[in-house]
Amino acid sequence: MDAEDHLCLTSLMAGRNWIWIAGNHDPGPIGIGGSHKSEIAVGPLHFRHIADLAKTAEVSGHFHPKARLSAKGRGMSRPCFLLDNHRLIMPAYGTYTGGLRSDSAALAALMEQDAVAILTGKTSVAIPMPR
Repeated sequence: MDAEDHLCLTSLMAGRNWIWIAGNHDPGPIGIGGSHKSEIAVGPLHFRHIADLAKTAEVSGHFHPKARLSAKGRGMSRPCFLLDNHRLIMPAYGTYTGGLRSDSAALAALMEQDAVAILTGKTSVAIPMPR
């Protein structure tokens, strides 16, 4: 992490009870501070790395969904959030993280039929989750 990013992150953390949710590739930054957990409940929300079909009101990562769509005759793929009545799956934020297409069997099994994909970019766009 470069110095500017480190300063920005430590500024965000200042005066807060910061909790890192460990992932399969990132157990938690040791030198930055905060506590490290595999999952945590905050009020009705449950934060964990990998979505659990048996749970509700959860926020997870791991799958790093992306959606493909056509615009002005060109196909494009964008990282996206997947959202339904039970869960939010977050996109990748890093440069080197791939992404699982939203029409994959693994994501279709986790998300309700009326789930939406919220594509990231300069302007976020919500579309029906591609299947």
